[in-house]
Amino acid sequence: MDLISTLAAQLGVDPEQAKALAGGVIGGVQGAVAEEDDGAAKEMESAIPELSEWKNKADAMTGGDMQAGGVGGLLDAATDAMGGGGLGGLLGAAAGALGGEQGKDVAAIITLMDKIGIDSSKAALVAPTVLSFLKDRVPAGLLDKVLAAAPLLAAVGGGGDDKDDKDDKDDDKGGGLGGLLGGLLG
Repeated sequence: MDLISTLAAQLGVDPEQAKALAGGVIGGVQGAVAEEDDGAAKEMESAIPELSEWKNKADAMTGGDMQAGGVGGLLDAATDAMGGGGLGGLLGAAAGALGGEQGKDVAAIITLMDKIGIDSSKAALVAPTVLSFLKDRVPAGLLDKVLAAAPLLAAVGGGGDDKDDKDDKDDDKGGGLGGLLGGLLG
C-alpha cells in the first residue's frame, strides 16, 4: 500500500499534506510505543524507513509543534490556544465521547489535520487507512505492540491482527468508531 497516495486520494489533499499527516499520526504512534518499548519504536522505524521524512514534513507544516511533544503536543497547544472553545471545545467533545486515550487520539488527529490544512470532517478515514498500512509494513508481533500503545487503532482493527485468518471478516472493522467520529465531526 502506498500510504501517501491513498491518504491524498481519500482526503483530497496534496502529497505534502498527506506526508505530514502520516508523519504526525504514525510518529505519534511511534512515540507511544517508545514509552513502553524503545526497541519496538526503533523496529517501527526500520520497517517504515520513510517515517523520518514524514515526521520532518509534519514538523515543518505544524511550525515545529511535532518536535515539542509530537501529536500530544499539538493537542495540548490547540486546547490551550482555544481556551476550551472553538476547536478546543470540539477536542473536549471528542475526548469525552470516546473517553480516555481513544478520545485523546481522535482529538490529536483532528488538531493535526487542522494545523496542516486538511478538512477534519474526514478524520474517520485516517485511522483505518493507517492501520491497513501498518498491517502491511510491520511484523505481527510489533503490530500487537503498536495496537496496545494506540487505542484508536486497536478500536478500528477490532483489537488485534488476525493476518492468518482466511476470511478477513473482522480485519479493519471500525465498529461504531467511524459512526461516532462521523457524528462528532459531521
